[in-house]
Amino acid sequence: MSTPLSNEYYEEQEFKDIELKKEKLVAASFELCEFVNCDFSEADLADSKFIECSFTNCNLSLANMTNVTLNNVRFSKSKLVGVEFSKCRDFLLEFSFSDCILSSSDFSNMKIPNTIFNNCKLDNTQFINTVMKGSSFDNCNLKEAVFDRCNLEFVDFSTANNFTIDPEANRMKNAKFSHSDLAGLLLKYELKVV
Repeated sequence: MSTPLSNEYYEEQEFKDIELKKEKLVAASFELCEFVNCDFSEADLADSKFIECSFTNCNLSLANMTNVTLNNVRFSKSKLVGVEFSKCRDFLLEFSFSDCILSSSDFSNMKIPNTIFNNCKLDNTQFINTVMKGSSFDNCNLKEAVFDRCNLEFVDFSTANNFTIDPEANRMKNAKFSHSDLAGLLLKYELKVV
């Protein structure tokens, strides 16, 4: 597949070693498809649909996600630096991330309850006015990630690290934290936890 895809429908196909860096993939639909070792960095994915798809060892850094549908999409061992997920369609939005680099991405103003982030790097990532109830950050690096006006109820941060979260600026009832990382909740008070 050396030429850009556009206005096409693909079902139950595997796409391997595809190079679509900076290409337009506008309004294409993929259902039950697998993407392996594909480069979508800086690609224009506007209005595309991915339904029950998986991305493994892919690069989607700085991809244009305007009005993209992500329904039950799994990202594994992929690079998604600077992705504005906040531009995705919110209808039936559902995704999960495992062993991914999501640095400087944006999940602001989204409703993404029960989302799984497993062993991911989320430094400088934005969560502003995000509903994340019941989500989990299992073994995730949240260095300089911003959580502001979020619903973090029942979110599991117990194995996350390097986070700074203001309990007064977020809803956090029943959120889980480990004893060793409580300092990330108290930073604004300039307290020393020993």
